[in-house]
Amino acid sequence: MKTHMFHVLLFFSLAKSAVVPSVPSHLRDCYRSSLADSQAPRRLDVYLSLLRKLELNNQLDMRMFSTALLRSLRLDGIEQSSANAVETEFLLPYRASSFQFHKYKLLMDIFLPSQNLINVDETLPVEEKCLLHEMLSSTVRRWERGDENVVCPVSAQQSQTMVTQSSTRINSRCPIEEGVIQTNWGTVSPGTLVAAIATSLEPQRVSVTDILNANIFKQDIAEPMMSSAKQEWFENIETLPNDQGNRWQSDIPEISNIWVATLAGDLAEVVVNQGPRVGAVAQNMSIGTNSRWNDTLLPRHHYIFPPDGSIIDWHFTDAEMLAGIDGLILAQYVPKWVEQRRTLRLSQVLDMYYSNDGVSFEPTVRACNRRTLFNNLFNSTDLVTEASKFAYVLSLRQITVYMPVQEMERITNAAVTAFDNYLSAFLRQNHNECRVSNSVPVIDLIVATDGSWKGNDVEEFMSWMGGALESSLQRGTMSLLHGNSGQWIAPPSHNLTTVFSHIKNYTDQWPNRLNLPTVMSSVLRHSLNSSLMEIANNASGALSTIVLIISPSDRPSATEMEQARSLMSSLRTTYFDVYFTYVAENLSDFQVISEYMDYSELFLRTPSTRVQNVIDAVDDFLLKNHIPSRLIGPQCPFNNTVFKQVEYEDFVLPNRPMYYRIHPFYLQQQPLIQVQFRNSGQGELLVCMWRGAEASHSCQTIEERGTHAFNLTNPCPSPDFCLPAHFTVAATSSSNTCAHNDCRLPHEVGYYITHTGLRCLPLRALGRILQSELSVIVSALLILKSIIYIL
Repeated sequence: MKTHMFHVLLFFSLAKSAVVPSVPSHLRDCYRSSLADSQAPRRLDVYLSLLRKLELNNQLDMRMFSTALLRSLRLDGIEQSSANAVETEFLLPYRASSFQFHKYKLLMDIFLPSQNLINVDETLPVEEKCLLHEMLSSTVRRWERGDENVVCPVSAQQSQTMVTQSSTRINSRCPIEEGVIQTNWGTVSPGTLVAAIATSLEPQRVSVTDILNANIFKQDIAEPMMSSAKQEWFENIETLPNDQGNRWQSDIPEISNIWVATLAGDLAEVVVNQGPRVGAVAQNMSIGTNSRWNDTLLPRHHYIFPPDGSIIDWHFTDAEMLAGIDGLILAQYVPKWVEQRRTLRLSQVLDMYYSNDGVSFEPTVRACNRRTLFNNLFNSTDLVTEASKFAYVLSLRQITVYMPVQEMERITNAAVTAFDNYLSAFLRQNHNECRVSNSVPVIDLIVATDGSWKGNDVEEFMSWMGGALESSLQRGTMSLLHGNSGQWIAPPSHNLTTVFSHIKNYTDQWPNRLNLPTVMSSVLRHSLNSSLMEIANNASGALSTIVLIISPSDRPSATEMEQARSLMSSLRTTYFDVYFTYVAENLSDFQVISEYMDYSELFLRTPSTRVQNVIDAVDDFLLKNHIPSRLIGPQCPFNNTVFKQVEYEDFVLPNRPMYYRIHPFYLQQQPLIQVQFRNSGQGELLVCMWRGAEASHSCQTIEERGTHAFNLTNPCPSPDFCLPAHFTVAATSSSNTCAHNDCRLPHEVGYYITHTGLRCLPLRALGRILQSELSVIVSALLILKSIIYIL
């Protein structure tokens, strides 16, 4: 007797409307010829930063957010409708006409009905909205673009074998797969990941009978197809006795929406699209793809390369397979984690899973354990059962000739065999061992380059640097200065999408040399403006600034050296926590800019101008340094105004301590200084202070909601010698309860820092003098540049 565990028709009514192939109004800007593609890397950190923006501005729980995200920004299978189509105000030559659309429509109409609860345009600028839409939507840009001779050159004989789709359109021999992002554990399809998590939070098994009877399903299918399907299903399949061994026979033949969103859904596409052509022969089925990024440092285009120069099938790509595997893994755990912590966000789950530390609720759940986790849950029999039933439903939507159930089963068995044969080597290929993670400095970074690098070199470095610093996920900023003019190419930004947007819109020439004084004057002006902003905000602490001068081949002139020394002297008298790092083949000139060598300068020798050589030096000697944030004194009273500082809030992850420093200036001439740490209550902290030798650390454990104060009595007894004060904060335990908007992850522990007794800084009074000095210096530099240009 047939019993309904879930009445799917009830859920059909929840969908605001059926998914249609036309591009929705809020995404049309993404397909206008006037909008250039975002130049930001298609990478996990960039994707997570966009997700986080939406999460913080929409205040939905993970279940509602993930389904709304799929409804709002994902639309699979979009392609250009015609090579000669003319775009007008009312006509857009794009629609979801490729095979990927059909699975997506079934998923959203039947297996995960939802409403669009996210107003993306209120949160993301159009370029970021379109980038996130591209990352979430699976499609392949299949038509020849014109760059194939560079990207994937072939012989003239091979070129003749390329399949022509029509008299005007030719298939590219290296099409571009979209809807994918790069991670340290392989390229994945984020749309599949989101769908897996969404279905796990709203799981349902939908009966085939209910699907065949649903108006939202029947309305797009030709009557003869539906008649054949219903005749076989209702007259034959449902009436077969269970002892005949048909795998479809159960109390109710049902399909899991989790399987549809992951491996069974993609494998069904192989069955439906390849089965009628190659039959039920596993060796003839194409599973996976031979693909790679255009650039590992700056991944923008993910190319699919046919192994023999002929057109290849991309019905189940490597990125979709990895995402399907990871999605199934996460689907086993996410509902339990959400039950433990209702405020858990989608971006946090993905951030933790694709990390060496793993998910804080269960640290073994991480991408580097993918093989073990997947082998523990995967069963080929389940995949055959789910894929064959969904393939039957999908075939009714996608193909015009009815395929009997038994034939569908035979082809599905062959497809699963092909998948099993591919799986083991594929997982090995995308495996990276779990490693101990290191602290990453949270800084404000300013980069300036000489004439050794042009646009693509600089973009590669900025892309790598943003990923290494996790700048899109932390509170630091990145910026790019023109090495010759000192003007901003990309002003300070909190995420890489903004940085690359500025770089894309920069139309002047790239630097042909390094003019060190103009760079330093820009740094000095920026430091002044930042400090004035900190005073206005009553800040008691802030990030340190790192100025990274990349000049592998250029050397400053004698006049420039003299001006650079003068500017450095001015900077050091007021802005104590600006660090300079020089990268060059010859460092001798840079080493004599300051009057004395101290902690705030770092010199990195590179053997060549190659980007990778510079990356290696910066990675080894800058990023592995513990660059402290700064604790600062107040502005001195000015014009009868007394400046009171607010407490400094920060967060720390287990195994990734935070560092702070008080410059000697703030300690001098002070009888007593107190620095207090207050635990916000999400775990236990260990705070330490030292001055000078590492052995002199003074440490104290702070329980949840507890406080501890360090007292420095007469910290600088000698006016000629005074050591800075250093502090570290480490999380020794976490309750996984950090729900603050600034919490990157739930197991961060928050705390507040307050201090009293620090020497005040007369910056407002000095500001006018410094502005005047800067104006004179900049005018002199402009005159000098004009003279050099004339000569």
